[in-house]
Amino acid sequence: MLEETTNQTFNENDDEIVFADEDDDEIVFADEDDDELICANSEDKQILFTNANELSLSTGDSWKILIVDDEAEIHHITKLVLSEFIFDGIPLRFISAYSGEEAKTLIETHPDTALILLDVVMESDDAGLEVVKYIRDVLGNSLVRIILRTGQPGQAPEDVVIIHYDINDYKTKTELTTRKLFTTIVTALRAFRALNRLEESRRQLAKIAQASARFVPRQFLHFLKKNSIVDAKLGDSVQATMSILFADIRSFTTLSETMSPRENFDFLNSYLHQVCPIIRQHNGFIDKYIGDAIMALFPETVDDALMAAIEMQKQVAIYNESLQNRGCLPISIGIGIHSGSMMLGIIGEEERLSSTVIADAVNLASRLEQLTKLYGAGIIVSGEALSKLDDPQTYTCRFLDRVQVRGKQSFVAVFEIYDGDSPLIQEFKTQTKRDFEQGVWLYFQEKFTQSQLYFERVLQVNDQDLAARLYLERIKVSQQAGIALKCEEFDVFHKKR
Repeated sequence: MLEETTNQTFNENDDEIVFADEDDDEIVFADEDDDELICANSEDKQILFTNANELSLSTGDSWKILIVDDEAEIHHITKLVLSEFIFDGIPLRFISAYSGEEAKTLIETHPDTALILLDVVMESDDAGLEVVKYIRDVLGNSLVRIILRTGQPGQAPEDVVIIHYDINDYKTKTELTTRKLFTTIVTALRAFRALNRLEESRRQLAKIAQASARFVPRQFLHFLKKNSIVDAKLGDSVQATMSILFADIRSFTTLSETMSPRENFDFLNSYLHQVCPIIRQHNGFIDKYIGDAIMALFPETVDDALMAAIEMQKQVAIYNESLQNRGCLPISIGIGIHSGSMMLGIIGEEERLSSTVIADAVNLASRLEQLTKLYGAGIIVSGEALSKLDDPQTYTCRFLDRVQVRGKQSFVAVFEIYDGDSPLIQEFKTQTKRDFEQGVWLYFQEKFTQSQLYFERVLQVNDQDLAARLYLERIKVSQQAGIALKCEEFDVFHKKR
């Protein structure tokens, strides 16, 4: 309930004070050389109430007012006049500084100060102005309202100060009557409250923008030439050449059957936490998650995608150690990489939009990832992607096969990159590379008996080479058919069996 005071009434629809008596209580400040300050009729202090329905944005339970003046009486009389001042249902809290240097320290300690009543001439003729520069330029505090109060206006002319210093008001001490002081304080606090609201809105928008980047990568918006997700609209698209990486956990369906839905959910997040940062570290970004699969794009080089794939395989090996220590089964992942032209854009309908990438290149990268299961390879890349590497000799690889993308007539050469395998397996594959690739070449020449001998030699060194075993099966079936079966043909035959 609002109190009523002598000579003052409150208008419920406004937060202004209405004085019944037009006479103003004058605050009389003595000359700065005098030792005494007088407040006429100080016993008749006015109390200011504001509209209680307005939302306060004060950072605490009071509005902090910093009084900066080297005269103790100035502090005393200001606090006396404003002792019962309430704005927005919140009282004032006074903080005193008696020099410019002390003021600098206090504003650092209290960055949420709403208003500074600042003297100009203190330990030096421009001490107050130096405080203004420190607050605005050094601390970067643009929210606090600064009102200069000077008893010597000649030392700091108003027109010069207003132009060159970021202050919000300029008053001589002799002109600050009780009413004018109240008006000045109300104006300053309203401005501080409004700026706080704007700052809070800015912070919320920044949070929203940051959160939206987790759903639609900034790089994706960059290619669409959009500053934020707000600017994106249905149909926005652009064509670009990139490398595509698909990664998938092998036999995840079987693995997930041993876990509850919550355990599945937590496991996936744990796994993604291990491998996804590696993609970003190599200049890539994640376009989407498809169950346990990851689709990532690398705008710069194929080397970025391949190095990320190798590091992901090594990280999974480290992750498996922690899984086994907890009594969990280890996992393995397959990764397919291709490079080509694609369309990036926004699809859907007005009520539900989604960013996506559409191209044959995407389909091929996905197909290569699926082939890792068939060949027992950790990483498979297309010949086109391999040809775009800065130096293919940097990586250890072997030719695997020629495959056909669904709906296309042309064949694509595919290669296994085994730098992400264990050191022992890398050694075995390097040792048998010549025999393996010779066996593949003879197979496509339909010289099945000779081809079989080479693959058997491979298995004598590395009996875990699934690709060599796969070719031996293809040789048996192809001998019956009389022709070398393509990967797709054998895959169909293998499924029927």
